[in-house]
Amino acid sequence: MKVIDKLLNLDRRIIFLSVLLVILIPIIRPFNLAGVEITGAVKGVYDTIESLPPGSAVLVSFDYDPSGKPDVYPMSVAVCRHAFRRNLRVVGMNLWASGTGLAEEALRKTALEYGREYKKDYVYLGYQPQAEAVITQLGKDIYVMYPTDYYRNPTRGMPVLDGILSLRDFAFMVDFSNGHPGLEEWLIYGADKFGFKIACGCSAVSEPGFRPFLNSGQIVGLIGAMKGAAEYERLIGMPDKATAGMEAVSMGHFLILFLVFGANALLLVKKYF
Repeated sequence: MKVIDKLLNLDRRIIFLSVLLVILIPIIRPFNLAGVEITGAVKGVYDTIESLPPGSAVLVSFDYDPSGKPDVYPMSVAVCRHAFRRNLRVVGMNLWASGTGLAEEALRKTALEYGREYKKDYVYLGYQPQAEAVITQLGKDIYVMYPTDYYRNPTRGMPVLDGILSLRDFAFMVDFSNGHPGLEEWLIYGADKFGFKIACGCSAVSEPGFRPFLNSGQIVGLIGAMKGAAEYERLIGMPDKATAGMEAVSMGHFLILFLVFGANALLLVKKYF
């Protein structure tokens, strides 16, 4: 009984330390645990990119800021890795001024991993204000809206934009959206009007609102939150931050359940035995 009493009155600092460790360890060194079920929504994005012929142009819009980084940044990195691995041309941009640094980092990091060349294999166009006007103009002439890229290089004549005049010329588009402007604007002023394939990656808060667009067929796939990002990492065989984050959350939940059931079991033993 003395042992049970000691366990029931365990110093809370030990519990806090245990929670810290089970969350921190998977982040530092992911276990790559099994159990992440691949959903059809995420598979839709993966299958579309897999179906594109090498050299196809893909537009990626990074419409999120640091507040959406835990959910959206890992999936944007995973999709860019997939596109570069498939030898696709990647054209990046963003409708959120506060997301410029994250967009540039995701493109530069993944392009470096695959040895892709700027201007030839990818380009970052940067941010422009007034999302509705930007999308509408891109549907007519990309060079009017972006005469230069983010680094002030003239866009005309770039090999990566060869054959690209407007949104109609992109084989596929993925919008990483954390709110407005984002997917809804791309659908209303872009895909529905100019007729190009579009998919979305979004935060957990935005996913329920975007799910009807998937069910209606307006988007071909939806990567939802950290779990969706972890699914995509598994599909491309490159577990990274989303996988580590999901493992950390799962391990934390397991520890809490263990403590709750364990404490109740000890109380029952003390009471009846």
